[in-house]
Amino acid sequence: MEVSNYIKMRDQMQERFLTYDQKEIEGKYGFAFDDDYFYVPYLFEEWRVNRHTGVAEAQKTISSCAPGSFNETLTIFDLLCCGKKEIVLAGTYARTNSLKGTIKGRTIASGVHDSRAARYDGHVEQLKKACVSLGGKPYFPGDAAFVFHVFPFLPLVFQFWESDEEFPPVLKFMWDENVLDYLRFETLYYVMGDFLDALDQAFDACKTEA
Repeated sequence: MEVSNYIKMRDQMQERFLTYDQKEIEGKYGFAFDDDYFYVPYLFEEWRVNRHTGVAEAQKTISSCAPGSFNETLTIFDLLCCGKKEIVLAGTYARTNSLKGTIKGRTIASGVHDSRAARYDGHVEQLKKACVSLGGKPYFPGDAAFVFHVFPFLPLVFQFWESDEEFPPVLKFMWDENVLDYLRFETLYYVMGDFLDALDQAFDACKTEA
């Protein structure tokens, strides 16, 4: 089977990770580490990065791990290798394309969440239940709005509005205004994709339970 370009790039980044000074990463953001791994809570799972191979894995059970995707691996590496050491959050939120240093207005990524918004439209109570099941804390405004954490110190706001006679459904994210001190702008889209994949699974599970 041919290996996808995303997997090839992920594997290249794993090799590149080994070139970084791992002493600089030890203890960063209070994350645990030992001689073999860096341990990183990311979204809804516990992750570990092998210090000898660079492989990032999700710890599914005590004895079982699964290798990370391109998005997951690059996000964790971005934080560990490139994020500022000190945690200094603004405490205020901004939309993805309104963060400091970004170009305001429509971008090539505009509308990227439209299909997800359409999927949740008309099922707001099921969506709320899914958000709660993932540990979300209620927020506002929005027909369904919750705060989650990408990493323990880094919040992410999810907002959803149902359609009406005049407007289609809307799905938006907000970030702490200092998020680009820890993740690159393009990495935010990796995070949003990972988040929505997990939310889709929770959403489907809540429908099954209904």
